[in-house]
Amino acid sequence: MKTLLFIALAAAMVILLATAGCTRQAVQPTPTPTPLPTTVPATNLTTVQTPVPTTPVPVTTTVTPAVPLPVIIRDTQLLFTISAPDGYAGTTIRIPTTDYSSVFKTTIYNPAAGGANRTIDDNSGNYTVLADSLTIFSYSSSLSVDQSIRNLIRNSGAVFNESTATYNGITYTRFDASRNPYDGMPGGTIVFVGNKGSANEKGFLPVLFYTMTPDDTLSQATYEDMVMSFRYYTSRTIGDAPGKETDRPSFYQ
Repeated sequence: MKTLLFIALAAAMVILLATAGCTRQAVQPTPTPTPLPTTVPATNLTTVQTPVPTTPVPVTTTVTPAVPLPVIIRDTQLLFTISAPDGYAGTTIRIPTTDYSSVFKTTIYNPAAGGANRTIDDNSGNYTVLADSLTIFSYSSSLSVDQSIRNLIRNSGAVFNESTATYNGITYTRFDASRNPYDGMPGGTIVFVGNKGSANEKGFLPVLFYTMTPDDTLSQATYEDMVMSFRYYTSRTIGDAPGKETDRPSFYQ
């Protein structure tokens, strides 16, 4: 009897242990902790300005074009012609000299800019450069006047450029000056001194010059075209040359 009771109690204990093993929850693995997000401290960013390349814009310069030169002016005694703007005329006077050379001054001018009476101030031989005018000196080349003239201009201190130009068979030494090298008056002045080898058959060589004065209405391009139109003729061909004869006041011949 005791044996049966012991067996029954043992069986009950086995059943209870089996039941407990089936209902015990499985051990869960230790969860891996999720790392907290790292906070990046804000930094003050420095903005660097990228330089924008700049291309220099050239300054537009306006070059006043030359006006037409429909008028031809002729000096038969000095064997030349020159072209000029509409309405222009020429006056030729003789300049007194202390030697035996001959010098004539021809002014190509616009009578409407002051009239012929302003070309020469009075009978004392004083004369002035008119606005919008071009001057032609005709020097006797019996002496080495061309070299003397070049030296005079160079020694004036006004010249900033010297070059050579040839028009219509006449070779010139060109001087660009900041003022009139003859009298020192202000105004950009261009002087063309003819070389002795370019003298005409009467032995005259030309010196042409113009001064840009504040009262000028002619452009420099017009003056340059006038200089380039200057030409010599021979005594035989000058009579057939076109043009209006220069005025020659009797007192100044």
